Amino acid sequence: MKRFTMLMSLLALAAIMINTGCNKDDDDPVLPTLKLSDAAGYVSGDANAAYADTLHFGITADYNGTDNLVKFQLSLDGTILVDSTINTAQFTYDYKGVKNINDKEVWKFVVVDIAGNTTSDSVVITGDFGEINSYASITLGAQNNATLPGFVSYTGDTFTPYTIEEAFNHQADIDMFCFYENTTSHQNMMTMAAPGSGISGIFSGDYAPEFYTVQNTTYFVKTSLSASDFDAVSNDAVVLASFDPENKFRKAKVLTAGDVYAFKLQSGKFGLFKVIAVTEAEDGNLEFAVKIQK
Repeated sequence: MKRFTMLMSLLALAAIMINTGCNKDDDDPVLPTLKLSDAAGYVSGDANAAYADTLHFGITADYNGTDNLVKFQLSLDGTILVDSTINTAQFTYDYKGVKNINDKEVWKFVVVDIAGNTTSDSVVITGDFGEINSYASITLGAQNNATLPGFVSYTGDTFTPYTIEEAFNHQADIDMFCFYENTTSHQNMMTMAAPGSGISGIFSGDYAPEFYTVQNTTYFVKTSLSASDFDAVSNDAVVLASFDPENKFRKAKVLTAGDVYAFKLQSGKFGLFKVIAVTEAEDGNLEFAVKIQK
């Protein structure tokens, strides 16, 4: 009988301990809440965006009814952009960013309360980038080169080289020409320019670009991209990001193998060219590769 009573007592104690354990597990902390605005113009979930598109986020966080909110963080691809110390029951925040050149980027939002309870949310923005045309090798001759054309057009989703006479008859299509200059006053060396650059005295005869009635202007920006960076470009995100309108020029001069330039045509299309090889002389030539928006 004593053994039976002791056994029952042990079973009862075990039941109490199990029940207590269950109640403790069920006593989970109440987390703060975090919501992204789904109003017009705001990003509230995974989305697609073109390069430099505005990404507008509206964040609202609420406490759990007991513990005030004390921290808010916003990060992009692991880099914290906003780290705010707060002490409030409710927190709202508006933030505007832009789509970067990555195929995918992750925006994360975190709120923490005074008890250490944390709630987070994140969205993935996938790049909706434009297609490009790629031309592995174009060779133009300088002003006195008798065998190679010196002018090029990118009209019609292709490239078309022209001689000086042919170019004169296609003025509205001419986007670039090549010339060499190494004088005391002008040391442009091997240079790329366009009819609207104001270059004169380089080409002789009636077909010289300064006599065009339609003179397209192309702007050039020397980039920090390497040749391998250029080769890796597969859409127009890097093309657009590389053109700095505050540092644009109407010619790209002293061209050297490995240089990468961004450019903007009169038509509004953006592109990149990589210098492959240069033969420096008035009858020399310039070989380059191009990646340009379709």
